[in-house]
Amino acid sequence: MKTHVKLFLLSALLFFITCTDKIVEKPFISPPFAELNPQYADYELDANVGDTVFIDSGTEIIIPANIWVNKMGEKITGKINMKYRELNDASDVFLAGVTLDYDSAGVKNQFKTAGMFELVAFKDTNEIFIDKGNYIDVKFASDVEGGEYNFYTLDEKNKNWAFKGTDQPVFNEKINTMNDSITKLSPKHPFPFTKDYFALDYYSILDVYFNVKPRGNLYPYLKNKSLKRKTKKYGLSWSAIYPGWEHVVFNGRKYYAYELVWKNVSGKKMPRWMQKKEYIRENDLTKITKIGKNKYYMHVVDSEYKPKYNFKFLAEAIMPLKQVFKLMPDDWKNEYKIINEQIAERKRKLEMQKQFLRTYRIDQTGWHNWDVISKRQDKILVKADFKFDKEIDSETLPLMYFTDNNKSYVKIPYSDWDKIMLVPDSTAKFVAVLSDKEAAVFTATDYNAINFNELSKNKEPSYTFNMKTIKINNHDDFLKIMKN
Repeated sequence: MKTHVKLFLLSALLFFITCTDKIVEKPFISPPFAELNPQYADYELDANVGDTVFIDSGTEIIIPANIWVNKMGEKITGKINMKYRELNDASDVFLAGVTLDYDSAGVKNQFKTAGMFELVAFKDTNEIFIDKGNYIDVKFASDVEGGEYNFYTLDEKNKNWAFKGTDQPVFNEKINTMNDSITKLSPKHPFPFTKDYFALDYYSILDVYFNVKPRGNLYPYLKNKSLKRKTKKYGLSWSAIYPGWEHVVFNGRKYYAYELVWKNVSGKKMPRWMQKKEYIRENDLTKITKIGKNKYYMHVVDSEYKPKYNFKFLAEAIMPLKQVFKLMPDDWKNEYKIINEQIAERKRKLEMQKQFLRTYRIDQTGWHNWDVISKRQDKILVKADFKFDKEIDSETLPLMYFTDNNKSYVKIPYSDWDKIMLVPDSTAKFVAVLSDKEAAVFTATDYNAINFNELSKNKEPSYTFNMKTIKINNHDDFLKIMKN
């Protein structure tokens, strides 16, 4: 009996040792920092109707009606939830835990990405799929122009990317449309007016504001100081140019010159004598000549001192004076503020737009990628020595090598540290994941100190990489690593 008990305990001990020594393989997709995993955007759709989803980057996802099935192949109807996210750089791909390694007929390669996306869908809490023979058109937005990029879908079962096809990038025309809308919305003139804007004289302001008929009596209004204060709140100044009864054409309609707000576009400052004789008819607008749409060449002389005092300048008719007084200054100010806020919002959305679109039809949900195989002919095989500023377990440490301006990365196992292929690249860097809150970094600044000319001359080149520990508390902390 004792013998049987001993054998049982020995077997149990051996089983325990075997199990604890076994290396537990991590999931194929494994985000290195759980809190930094790029977030999904959620879209509620009607499976029976279909829809087109517009992403802030410029991507368009065109979803036909009646294409969804559950895992048993049964048609899905009603409301569904589509989850979508885009990864524009290698650092985004890395944070999502997705590989850029590609095995082609047993040859291992690294991708350089033009952008990646994941698209999945759910009915309630159950994942659903694109039915056979159906597809979704994805016009994917990217800032990468090259036509050499191909389309791949991630085969999670075989842990490799599957080639699907290609497409040439086209310019994202939404950028032009959005720019045009901003131009149309933009105020043509500042408010309050700047010093270049003026009425011809104060009589002109009195005439228009009090609606005095041509050749009417303005003298009863000359002592109205409130109008002066109000006019200055508009930022509108006035010169001392007596306009007479000169006519001009503004936006196709005939006006007296005094009825308009003008802007000095000559670049020349008006002389003082043209500004100080406010109510005296001595500074005569002797000639006004049209030279373009709403633009006139003005010739002003002081009739008392001519030809000593005369001035020629280019002015542009801006708007009728009557239009200025339609709103109170504070109302103009609020309108101007609202318009500028709308412009700022449109500019913010414009900045998010990527320049190019590539289109491909996907027939399955999951991960998809526009890539080209990274082929660097300037690689140097180096024996690397990575030194850390704290005690770590090097053999299990994930070490990432980022290159190509954050468009490519490769995971380097400990067994390959003594034979790393380095490339001259001002953007390259090494990042090692120490924990969910820490990384060790060899920055691009450090990398640029490597003398590749000297390395290439050595028969057995080697280099020591001094890794610095960095705290990773949020996404901004990781972005700082990628920028340095």
